[in-house]
Amino acid sequence: MLSTRSQKWSKIPYHHGKDNTYHPTANPHGITFLNNAFNWLIYKDTTEFFNRNNHFDSSLCSYAEGYTGTLRLRTAMAKYMGRKFQPVQSIDPEEITFASGVTDLNEVCALVLCNPGEAIMLGRPCYGAFNKDLVMRTDTTIEWIDVGDRDQFTANCVQSYEAGYEAAKARGVTIKAMIICNPHNPLGQCYPEDSLGAIMKFCGEKGIHLISDEIYAMTTYKRQDRKSEVFTSVLSIDPTGLIDPKQVHVLYGMAKDFGAAGMRLGCVISRNREFTVAAQSICRFSSPSNFSMDLAAKLLENEQFVDELLEKSRQRLYEQRLVGEKLLTEAGIKFHNKGNAGLFLWIDLSPFLRSYDSESEQWELVDKTNEDGWRAERVLMKRLLHAGVVLDHGEGYACSHPGWFRLMYPVGEDTLREGIKRIAKVVSSPASSK
Repeated sequence: MLSTRSQKWSKIPYHHGKDNTYHPTANPHGITFLNNAFNWLIYKDTTEFFNRNNHFDSSLCSYAEGYTGTLRLRTAMAKYMGRKFQPVQSIDPEEITFASGVTDLNEVCALVLCNPGEAIMLGRPCYGAFNKDLVMRTDTTIEWIDVGDRDQFTANCVQSYEAGYEAAKARGVTIKAMIICNPHNPLGQCYPEDSLGAIMKFCGEKGIHLISDEIYAMTTYKRQDRKSEVFTSVLSIDPTGLIDPKQVHVLYGMAKDFGAAGMRLGCVISRNREFTVAAQSICRFSSPSNFSMDLAAKLLENEQFVDELLEKSRQRLYEQRLVGEKLLTEAGIKFHNKGNAGLFLWIDLSPFLRSYDSESEQWELVDKTNEDGWRAERVLMKRLLHAGVVLDHGEGYACSHPGWFRLMYPVGEDTLREGIKRIAKVVSSPASSK
């Protein structure tokens, strides 16, 4: 007999194993995976760098410096973030804790900041895996906040957070922290400086911690057809009069900006020594490989390569996004059109939500204001999978309205074209599958 908690965990499945991946010639009937947030547009550049720098000291085979980041890596990351994130106060390498990915550090933040039953506040929609990362092993809860008609990237979004905080308090829920994704996942927008300041002030007034997930920081690019918000780190904003800097924690990693998810390497930056000591104690259970840390340090120390790689990435992401937008428009599919960062398009398939009536043997439009809408979204997701395309659906991102899906566009152009072609075929032929 397994433990009670394992019975709970077994109901939260996670995919493992080899995939039947599409290839235009080698596997044309394979699946187009447009769900995993990975930058396929630069991974070869990163791999080539690693292959040129794979000379390892024998000490890396030992326990070396411990579990939470070598001094060399922490120093390199501090210098890199000093150049790219423009912190108002220099980052001390001792303020950086490494683990085997930001996923681990999401859980670490919940464990360090929350008691069982306490909550972390999130605006919706937001990164779907927070449901697992923050909750699964911590007994923390998530307090989802609806911004309603307000734009969550403007300073007045704080009114929604204020209302949500007070509503949770009235129910006896203690909120200990708030998480933002900046750039946002899945909307692909950056928070303006004044909005970040308003959020920092809100958290400071409530005495709660602010966790800023900035893992997509360098995927921001300028749009030539409309105004584009630049990336602003919370580290670059003077906290004086807004929030105690000990309440601000920033997450970053190698997976997105550098196309190196396989390194399993992320870090948290905190001015709070007590937080850092507790986080380091926990991170011994998710220690990164010495070899990953060595390669990451070599990469970050090579400023010329980093600058050239990030510029290539920005240009390729912008060009590929335009391809995706054009294909979606031609297919009659709308999308959130304010993004200029991240690796995703937030597409609106709500006009195509239908349910199958067994009596009439017809697909019928559904009421999107109740459970029928979410049920229809799940049906559409299964039909897309049956057609050989995988997307993340809005219900998993705590979206307020059914029908939204996250589409990853930094894949091979052949894969992107084939995937959107399959989506278009499904939504244009509602009776093609039950």
